[in-house]
Amino acid sequence: MDNTNAIDKKINDFIYDYPDVAVVILQQFGYDIDLQTATLPQITKLVYTALYINKDEEFAQALDDAMANDGEKNIVGAIIGSVVGSVIGGLMGASEGRKNRDLQKKLALAQLSMSEKLAVEKIRAEQETARLTILANTLLAYRETLQKESTARLKDTWLYVTGLGIGLGILYGVYLIGSKD
Repeated sequence: MDNTNAIDKKINDFIYDYPDVAVVILQQFGYDIDLQTATLPQITKLVYTALYINKDEEFAQALDDAMANDGEKNIVGAIIGSVVGSVIGGLMGASEGRKNRDLQKKLALAQLSMSEKLAVEKIRAEQETARLTILANTLLAYRETLQKESTARLKDTWLYVTGLGIGLGILYGVYLIGSKD
């Protein structure tokens, strides 16, 4: 039972981390799902249906290969494949009612796992949004400070230019008065 839970956790993690890969594999094996409209619950239901109801061994092998190629070591992939194979073989003798109950349990656990991961992502996104809001407010305050300083300096510049003009006018006037004598 622990092996089954470990396998289900790995499958759930794979679906969460690589939902696009899971959809492509499902499509390759004839399952009706669209990449543009797929949701995590749809993908999870189809994957578990393929593995535990339809007992699609080729699908299980393709999923195992995809899991092994996306960062998992080959030894782990081989172990997962053998455990998935043994689980599928063991489930082949189970009755239809037991299969359906197990599938519903697995789907419920997978949905809880996905909900937990989505909640963590939501919290992470809210934290990032709060951080970006603070940064935006800081930049806005900095911009306002720069504008105030720029305006003050511009006013000071006009005062200096006016003073310089008056000073030059006085010097020129003194020069003209001195040159007429």
